[in-house]
Amino acid sequence: MIGWPFLLISVFLATRFHGAGDGQSSPSLSRQTPASSLSIADIAQSLNPAVVNIHVQVSREEAELGSGFVIDGRGLIVTNYHVIGRALRGGGTISVALPDNRVVQPSVRGFDEATDIALLEVDTKGRPLPTVKLGDSDTLRIGDAVLAIGSPYGLDHTVTAGIISAKSRRGLGGQFSDFLQTDAAINPGNSGGPLVNMRGEVIGINTFASSVGVGLGFALPINLLRDLLPQLQEKGRVTRGYLGLEVIDPTPFLLNALGWEERKGVLVNLVLTGTSAARSRIRRGDLILRLDALSIDSSSQFNRLIAAQSPGGQVVLTILRESREYRLEVEIEAEPAVRSGTVPPAVR
Repeated sequence: MIGWPFLLISVFLATRFHGAGDGQSSPSLSRQTPASSLSIADIAQSLNPAVVNIHVQVSREEAELGSGFVIDGRGLIVTNYHVIGRALRGGGTISVALPDNRVVQPSVRGFDEATDIALLEVDTKGRPLPTVKLGDSDTLRIGDAVLAIGSPYGLDHTVTAGIISAKSRRGLGGQFSDFLQTDAAINPGNSGGPLVNMRGEVIGINTFASSVGVGLGFALPINLLRDLLPQLQEKGRVTRGYLGLEVIDPTPFLLNALGWEERKGVLVNLVLTGTSAARSRIRRGDLILRLDALSIDSSSQFNRLIAAQSPGGQVVLTILRESREYRLEVEIEAEPAVRSGTVPPAVR
């Protein structure tokens, strides 16, 4: 895949059904993709009918806009949690404009505030909806061309183009997220819409743009949705393992100052009293090198691995403390509460 200079295109298409198939299959989760690329116009024409507009009436005077995309023709729609969060917390109403211009009120099938993902469901009245195909965000390379589709400022079905500027952007909010960075324009109202590769596959969920600078948009990798989708569909929420500690990614300067410049791992920044981490005598300043036999490279990787563990089980952490390695057995607890405040303070 070749990159190209920054390009901005706004495409306003008449909403119509296109390529919906029978719409009765489960979400398309195949990681196998065709080798050839499509044109921007072909992708826009194919995917626009599967992208929806979301209107959230917070109060009589205040409303918020967002986007979403259909992953199952029977009515399952993905968006960001922060698009609908205020309505859930404050009793507002959520409306979805479908491709055939029907406006319906969805039910909330599930949500995960910690990763900023929500799953809506609408009654299709027996009329299958067009769907997107989910790609594999792990195969993305820096420089790959992408499209963002959504409703910035209420301008529905706007398409913007750019590249993947970076991967695994951390420290932007959320302990489980490695954001994709793109220069495809993402503006208020784009949140929840799809980020698409040039094979027409959704590889990210447009989430926010930096409030400083230009061309700094961020999207959740679609493989994060893959991991959570079974729980969201079955239970409506996500159950995670928990240790009771906070880890950070040490900078090369910090590792050098500690004499650990040749080591990789995550640094323990906080251990909560009364948790399994505290009972296992993990300390602030320990460098976690491995979880069982798996090397640890980033805080988001570590957090996801712990979250995927079943409460009641045990893991072995290999830590570095004062230039000596130790192996500590730690019991996995259930996460005590859904974490809030994970959405970055940026332009939505």
